[in-house]
Amino acid sequence: MKLKRMILFVLALSCVLSWGVHAQTPASGVIVPGEAVAGLKLGSTFTEFQAMFPRHPDIDEDAQNNLQNGCPERSYHWLDLDRNANGVYALFKSGKIYQMSIHTPRFALSDGVHIDSTTEEVKRAYPTGQEYVLIGSGSAVVGGKDLLYWVDKSHGVAFELYWNARKRERLVSSIDIFARDSDYLPSGCISTPQSWKPVK
Repeated sequence: MKLKRMILFVLALSCVLSWGVHAQTPASGVIVPGEAVAGLKLGSTFTEFQAMFPRHPDIDEDAQNNLQNGCPERSYHWLDLDRNANGVYALFKSGKIYQMSIHTPRFALSDGVHIDSTTEEVKRAYPTGQEYVLIGSGSAVVGGKDLLYWVDKSHGVAFELYWNARKRERLVSSIDIFARDSDYLPSGCISTPQSWKPVK
């Protein structure tokens, strides 16, 4: 009888622990340009963001900005610890998310474009986009060359393209969503000495 009770206790504890792990991890999901990430919509509050992406105390980054300089009023960086990935950035104005930047393979677009897709795959899926360069962004972390972006305003999606020296080609390092037909800037604003220019 004691053995039976012990087995039931262990099984129950395993279920609780398993639930606890999954409660801290958002499910994989689809990125919908101009709308949502895994069901979390642009226009959501920070509380709604936290419900989808539970906080990692002392690990996630939460930056507040009260300067009224055109940059986000709040930028929250959720790290995807399970995938050992850079995670998700949420940018806020007036308490609502207006832009999200996805840096984890946990989420992908329904058309198959994902983190580490090639430039050709991106342009084939979004042929009406415009190419931009973030001048002054070419650190060693991104392959030593300035970052390029393929921005499709009509769909509300932008792709950050870094230089992969090993493959000798540019690959997607982030997928950003924003309101359709609105202006887009990486991280919500450009800080000097960097500058943002279209590629002719």
